[in-house]
Order: sequence, then structure tokens, then C-alpha cells
Amino acid sequence: MKRKHKLILIIFGAVNLLFFCGLGGAAWWLTRSPTPAVTLIAMQPLSSATPTLIFQWTATPTLTPLPEIEGRPTRTPTPTRTPFPTRIPNTATPTPTVVSEPILLQNANFDVLMLNNIPGWEWDATINYIPGREYDPVTSYAEPMFMPADDPMRRIQGSTLKIETVRWLKFQTWIHQTITVPTGSLVTFQIKAGAFSSIDSIMVKAGVDPNGNGNCERARWGEELSINQDSGVVTLSSPRLTVGAEGRITVCFFAEPRYPDVNNAAFFDVAELKVILPPP
Repeated sequence: MKRKHKLILIIFGAVNLLFFCGLGGAAWWLTRSPTPAVTLIAMQPLSSATPTLIFQWTATPTLTPLPEIEGRPTRTPTPTRTPFPTRIPNTATPTPTVVSEPILLQNANFDVLMLNNIPGWEWDATINYIPGREYDPVTSYAEPMFMPADDPMRRIQGSTLKIETVRWLKFQTWIHQTITVPTGSLVTFQIKAGAFSSIDSIMVKAGVDPNGNGNCERARWGEELSINQDSGVVTLSSPRLTVGAEGRITVCFFAEPRYPDVNNAAFFDVAELKVILPPP
């Protein structure tokens, strides 16, 4: 082969190499570049006057969702304050308050007691039994005995009056005191009481004679209670009464066993007179 022919072949090979290298570089560049937008091209065929439209599909872009709007808080209505009603002035004439004045009873707490003697107080009793005579457990009454309570369990408040009699007999007694109280006053007598009975109970009550008779025959009594050691300490009350024209009253308390047991005893303490004086 001639020298000239070799040179031509070398040049031709170099051109082919450069051509293929250019095609490879173009292909690589096309693979890494973004896809060009698809456009609608109207082509005019040679044999027809009406253009033909060629459609190419383009992916629909995804819409970004709108952010949700948080709901506005509901306002709680503020309650309307109800105005206070207008105070109507009191035009009535006030009733004057009547103040009670203490009127003390003598030896009201039975601090001074002697055998069968109650200083400041008097007593009456039914006594129809004498030893050796016929005995009736219902209607026979022996003479009562008055003394300070010797059992601390039976004391009500310090020194306490105790009333009892001989065994297997009953007693029936009224203890009273007459004092001066202004006419027209309202009075209520109260006294605390307790009892002990080996089998049954003791009947007790409190009363007032508003006309101040020297005994309890005309006394008006409050509720009668039947009590024993299980009853504890009770408060006896008279009715509220108006003091009569005599200007004095008699306060009374009473005791009687229901049955003639081996041991029957009544206990009394803290006598109190409540007085409301009449208006001036």
C-alpha cells in the first residue's frame, strides 16, 4: 500500500472516532437533562389542506393541599348580673325587747342538805302506812326520807337531793318553795332529775302555782316522766304561766315510785326559775 493511501485511511478512522464520540456525549447529556415540556404541534400533511392535531399526554401536577384553618373558639356569653332588689324601708314600729331579770330560788342547787331537812324548801307527803297495819303495795305510802346523794354516780351537779323510803314501800311527795314575783310576769320553772329503781321506775314532774298558795295542791304541772337509771339526767319543766294578782308563785316538783321495789330513789338538782317581766 502506498504511503498516500495509508494517510487517507488514518484520517478517515480519526473522523469516524470523533463522530462516534460526539454521538456518545450527546446521548449522555440528553439522559441527565430534564425532559422538555411537551408541546402541541400542528402538522400539515402534503395531501390535505386541514391540519391534523397530534396530542401528547402531559402528567397533571399534584396540587399542594391548602392548610386547614383552625376553628375560632366559641365565646361563652358573660352572665348578666341580676340587680339586687331595692330594700324597702321598714316603717313598722319595733317591739321593745323585754329583758328577763334573774329571780333566784333559795338553795337552788341543794348545796345545804340535812337529814329530812331541805333549807329554803318545804315538803308535803302522803303517809298512810304505819308498821303493823295492813299493807297494800299499790296504795300504801311510807314517810319519805330526804338526804344528800351518797353515790357519786347519782349526783347531778355537786350536792344533789336524794329522796327514798323503806324497802318494799312507796313514797309520794311534793317539794315546793314560794317566792315573790311581779304580777303579770311570765314564769317557767325547771329542775334536773334522775332516778334509780331495782325493778321499775320513778314518776317525776315539775309545776307552778301562779297564785302562790303555800302548797302544790293547785299547781299546774308539766309533762310527767317515768325514769330510772337508764334514763340519765332529764330536765323537768312547768308550763309557762302568768303571775297572778297576789304577786307571788309557788314552784313544785314531785316524785313517786311506780312499784314498791327493794330500792327506789329519786334525785333532784339545779332548780331554776325563768321570768319575763311585764312591759313597763
